[in-house]
Amino acid sequence: MTDQNENFLGVYDSLGHRKTKVVFVQLGSPKSPKVSDVRTFLKEFLGDPRVVDINPTLWKIILNLFVIPFRPARSAKLYSRIWNGESFPLIDNTKSFSDKVSSFLKSDKVEVEYAFLLSSPRVDEVWDRWEREVSSSPETAATELLIIPMFPQYSESTVASGMDGFFSVLKTRVQIPPFKFLTNFHRSKAFIDNSVVQIDNFLERFERDGKKSDKLIISFHGIPKRRVLYKNDIYYKHCFETYFLIKSRVKNIDARDIVITFQSRFGSEEWLTPYTEDVMEELIDEGAKNIAVYCPSFVADCLETTDEIATELAEEAKELGGEIQFIECLNDDKKWCEDFSHFVENQCEGSGETKAQDFYYMQKEDYKQMEKPSMKSEPLSANAKSSLKIVFLTLFLDLVGFSIIFPLFPALAKHYISVDGDNFFLNLIFNGIETLTATGGAGKLSSIVLFGGALGALYSFLQFIAAPVWGRISDRIGRKPVLLVSVFGLALSYVLWFFSGSFTTLIIARFIGGIMGGNISTATAVVADVTSKGNRSKGMATIGIAFALGFIIGPAMGGIMSLIDLTKSFPELAAYGVNPFSMAAGIAFILSAFNLFFLYRNFKESLPQEKRGDAHSSERTFNPLQLFKPLPYEGVNLTNFGHFLFLMAFSGMEFTLTFLAVERMNYSSMDNAYMFIFIGFIIAMVQGGFVRRKAGQIGEKKVALMGLICLIPGLILIGLSTSSFLLYVGLFFLAVGSSMAIPCLTSLVSLYTPAAEQGHSIGIFRSLGALSRVIGPIIASIIYWKFGSSSPYFLGSAFLIIPIILISMLKKPNEAI
Repeated sequence: MTDQNENFLGVYDSLGHRKTKVVFVQLGSPKSPKVSDVRTFLKEFLGDPRVVDINPTLWKIILNLFVIPFRPARSAKLYSRIWNGESFPLIDNTKSFSDKVSSFLKSDKVEVEYAFLLSSPRVDEVWDRWEREVSSSPETAATELLIIPMFPQYSESTVASGMDGFFSVLKTRVQIPPFKFLTNFHRSKAFIDNSVVQIDNFLERFERDGKKSDKLIISFHGIPKRRVLYKNDIYYKHCFETYFLIKSRVKNIDARDIVITFQSRFGSEEWLTPYTEDVMEELIDEGAKNIAVYCPSFVADCLETTDEIATELAEEAKELGGEIQFIECLNDDKKWCEDFSHFVENQCEGSGETKAQDFYYMQKEDYKQMEKPSMKSEPLSANAKSSLKIVFLTLFLDLVGFSIIFPLFPALAKHYISVDGDNFFLNLIFNGIETLTATGGAGKLSSIVLFGGALGALYSFLQFIAAPVWGRISDRIGRKPVLLVSVFGLALSYVLWFFSGSFTTLIIARFIGGIMGGNISTATAVVADVTSKGNRSKGMATIGIAFALGFIIGPAMGGIMSLIDLTKSFPELAAYGVNPFSMAAGIAFILSAFNLFFLYRNFKESLPQEKRGDAHSSERTFNPLQLFKPLPYEGVNLTNFGHFLFLMAFSGMEFTLTFLAVERMNYSSMDNAYMFIFIGFIIAMVQGGFVRRKAGQIGEKKVALMGLICLIPGLILIGLSTSSFLLYVGLFFLAVGSSMAIPCLTSLVSLYTPAAEQGHSIGIFRSLGALSRVIGPIIASIIYWKFGSSSPYFLGSAFLIIPIILISMLKKPNEAI
């Protein structure tokens, strides 16, 4: 038989040859503690949908905008503390462990290798080596594979992630041998017995050193509670089994002094409890001084053990008057490696009975000691998540179109004054300005700011009239018809803006846009439809994130589109009303048209027929004045008035900001766009990373108050600003404050309102908000013109004390609603 034929035959399993290649799979570490290497590592690790299992599109935005730019530098400092100059503990321990296990193997039918998911050698490198072995030495090459992820307890975020990595390699391979996974070994006698010996040895050493351990913490790596409760991840059960088996066998400390905890939280959602650091503090408060900690989620020491426990937790304990006694992982302990090699051989070569004898087993009554995890904040249902995705995209697209005009206000004013100076509506505005001028003003640009205030106030005034009407209609006929009609109206307004060669056409476009602005209040009602009191703040924060991202993209597009003047490229289009701002209007129309199609195809009605208000028995009419009489629900009116007064101050800043920037720093439309991008960026970060996850736990009232207080230094700093630096510091405080106040006040109104009245109540809330955006810009513009650009900001900061007092008077929402 020629060598060519031997190679063609591949592995010799057909000739009776049999051998198992066991691959130990670990996570891995960065190449080095350099920030660039840590960034590469974190981007791949946190980009795994098994590791972070939220909406992938949203997570990519959060990961790339808010995590990767900042976290690597902080993590690199931590990794540098465990770097030995050449490698990390996890890498070295895994290599040494694999070598020692291999040396203890007695069967020539088993061989051992190791691989990492995020370090070298990776799974594909091990597979390449196996294929070369098949080609060069088929008579000794392995005929099957056993993959053992080196995570004792199963979890989707660890073991399943490793399986995904393995299967991704399979996609590119032709010759695939039989293979199987060992998805957990937490009950294996090798792991439990050696963990018990490790703990007892360390406890004995601590006692010899005169520091007998008062308590023993068995600390597991945490995962979000929702994975256990709603995805049925069995990780928590495996952790309890590990804890129970160790606790019942350790000799050098009383079992009553052993506690289970969870560490290594990421993000701000609820993870498995009790948290290791919290238990440590409680134990020290109760008098325990020497606290031993063992981490059986890991078989090799790594950042989570060597640094998080042995360094950071130890420093926290020392500050409280206690001491952490760190118990190392099993690493490459000789007895552990020997026992695990026998365990591996049995799993490869042993009978079913032999394999079973390698594990400890639990009794049903043992689980009576296992506490069932519970959520403080109720998670969103599948229906709610689906509806929120659609609402998010709908509002995002609408708000991009809406906010495109923001950075253009100063340029719009100057343009129409120069090309349509005799326009009736334009003269109406400036005649009013001239009347005010008789009493003396602050200057020419300050007169133009009155124009901007009037134009912005028109849109808000119409929303003030329309929002409760649309809300009431949606309560009667459902949300989808109202959303479709309002989005269609917005698209029509953008068409008119595109052809608004005259100021009259622009006024008509703004008129239609304002009247059709019922989509925001209706979308908010959709959130109320699909969420409960326990998770409503999460849903409202989704609206806030849509606002934030819309205000990032919209002004940016407005600034960019202002650089494209269609009348210069195609002068003949000016005869049809095309103007220097038509490009921005065209983009807004395209987004609205897509939004209309998307809503029609994908949105499912969120308000069931049985929950719709009775149009015949309702005591309310469509008279806008009657719609605003006090509602008979405790807390609603106080929240409405607080929100109304807050938005008066905030919207005054919003509509005068671009004029202040032009006057003081000579900003262009693009410079103005950068300001709104910055504001939106901060809002998205705070609402996505803090409000959405924490408002329900801390309390909507408390978070709203925190936001309102944060606005005061923001307004003062903007009023004082003479440089971009000071201006942006003020904008930071303003963005943080508004990102906390707006969604939480919205949640409070919803929490105080019965289900059948959500659309109506939130419509009034939005309507009062729109009214504040009518009054706020006008008052701020007049103050700006009359007393100078700083005045509206200083007065606004003082004015905020009133809504702070009102919101502080709120009581807890009635749980019976």
